[in-house]
Amino acid sequence: MAETGNVRPDIEGMVKRGEFRELIASVKGSDPDTMSDVLDALIGSGAAAVPTLLMALRDGDEQIHMVASIALEKIGKIAVIPLIRAFHEKDGLVRVKIADILANIGDPAMDEIIVALQDPDEEVRVLSALVLGEMRNPRAVDPLISALTDGSENVRAQAAISLGELGDARARDPLGKLAESDENTVVRQVAGNALLRILELMEGGGPP
Repeated sequence: MAETGNVRPDIEGMVKRGEFRELIASVKGSDPDTMSDVLDALIGSGAAAVPTLLMALRDGDEQIHMVASIALEKIGKIAVIPLIRAFHEKDGLVRVKIADILANIGDPAMDEIIVALQDPDEEVRVLSALVLGEMRNPRAVDPLISALTDGSENVRAQAAISLGELGDARARDPLGKLAESDENTVVRQVAGNALLRILELMEGGGPP
């Protein structure tokens, strides 16, 4: 239950009882100290809290969104596989939040996201390519280059966009080939734009 007035939630008791849904709900209208204590408790609970934190991303309350997102980011690697599985979430806004969280987790999420580029679900592959671009890690370049040959035009387009954001010269030739020969007009266009960005960065000394 959410706290009423000046009554603080029984954070320790909720954690011991596994009442993570109630614990997360207690941040509604709470003071900063209570919110901080709840956040620390959720982070400290690790994997046990992850399923409930993922469900909390669907909540309409801004405080709950914020606490759930921060907790998942701080829990880090333990939360990566559940987050990737949650890419199947039907709500597009929730998928975007998940992508942001994974990008903020950064390197600990890298290997699993690279694997997700091979997922049978097209949407998972698209979002994985998006996250790899946001991570700004050179390790993402080769997997994204491989994704330029994906059977989905949406995956190819997002891989091209992400390679443009990374600005690595290794992507120059593959993007050039895609810009010239892909069967899809949009893919050719985004590949061309990504290639131009890389060429501009090369002239300027490389990615910032």
